[in-house]
Amino acid sequence: MFKIKHFMDAYEADDGKRLWIEPINLTRDLTDWCAVDHVLSQFGPPKAIWKWFDKHPDGYEEFRARYHEHLSKSAHREAMIELTRASRNENFTLLHQGDDDQHNTATALYEFLSELSAYCPPD
Repeated sequence: MFKIKHFMDAYEADDGKRLWIEPINLTRDLTDWCAVDHVLSQFGPPKAIWKWFDKHPDGYEEFRARYHEHLSKSAHREAMIELTRASRNENFTLLHQGDDDQHNTATALYEFLSELSAYCPPD
């Protein structure tokens, strides 16, 4: 199962592995303080798309479309498939830094992974 949280949200017992997926890295101190288990910046959008969305917060649909197009061509597609398969048996929390709980990088990635799960064969 996937959860989505702001990276400053408190750790909860059912968070599972907490995954930072923004296209920028975190400092070691912030990684420890926010209980981030893995920094997966390679799953984040390209910085140009990410910066565009930061300047156009009402442009989530365009951001999402451009980000999903990038993800569909990503060299990390197999890793995303494995993450999707693992989420059937484990919890993962996708961490974002955005101000909007509904329209952010983690939500867009979750939506992509949900669509991708339809193409994942059963274990």
